[in-house]
Amino acid sequence: MKKLSLRHFFMLTLVSSSFGFAALGCEPAETKTPPPAEDKYTLENVCTKTPELTCTLREGCCTQAMSGYVESGCLADVTTECEKNVADVKAGIMTFDGDSIDACSAGLQPFADICFLEIEDLKQLPAGLAPCAKVFVGQLKDGETCERTAQCQSSLSDREFVQCDDATKKCKTTKFLPIDSPCKISQTVSEFCDDGLYCDFDLLSMKGTCKTATPLGSACNPGTLSLECGLGFKCDAMTSVCVEAGDEGAACVTALDCKSANCASQLCVKANPVFNKTECTGMP
Repeated sequence: MKKLSLRHFFMLTLVSSSFGFAALGCEPAETKTPPPAEDKYTLENVCTKTPELTCTLREGCCTQAMSGYVESGCLADVTTECEKNVADVKAGIMTFDGDSIDACSAGLQPFADICFLEIEDLKQLPAGLAPCAKVFVGQLKDGETCERTAQCQSSLSDREFVQCDDATKKCKTTKFLPIDSPCKISQTVSEFCDDGLYCDFDLLSMKGTCKTATPLGSACNPGTLSLECGLGFKCDAMTSVCVEAGDEGAACVTALDCKSANCASQLCVKANPVFNKTECTGMP
């Protein structure tokens, strides 16, 4: 269990999926005035009106990332994904709400600006991206066969994320659990104790209950799988006190020892960018 990554801290995958889906209909946040009625996004024009706006949103983050940015490739990627969504709406397995685009842009822009999201940023995703989940809404339920995350029924406002699992090609839900909920620890876990909580588990069964996390600066019990300080914090092995997770370059044993939720060769490294190579360049 020393290399526990919690599916690469689950959200790093989901963030990419969420942005690939939500960004299709989001204008940049600096657009303050909604367009006049005749210019509103419709199912007929969304795939011609959004690509340039969406790629403008992606450009800054893509430029910072290793993948770089290729405008023509980005435009092609956005158009292709949008056209797939429109086809699914017409087939009855998705719905479309162009009126949610402005609210989506306001929620999406801060995360695009940050680009490399740390644990504290990830905690804000359900609220920040909730409007984006209304633009193209998948109708496939948990466990149903899917091709893309956008086809799966999402419920960001209910503290859960849905993605199309690459391995099974089925919609899979990841949830944040409230206090006193049953929880468990494993490499494939898809339910996590919410912000300010931790899974108090038994080492034999790896099952437990969500409890209030030990506050920053308070005494704790260190260990390889000590989670009691909550996400974004760790129990310092030297002082037995809850401290903030490590910055880039700090020593780590698991992903949860790092603010980025990314531990490589026992050092905290930068989080993955929110836009992947295909979204930035159009290339696989």
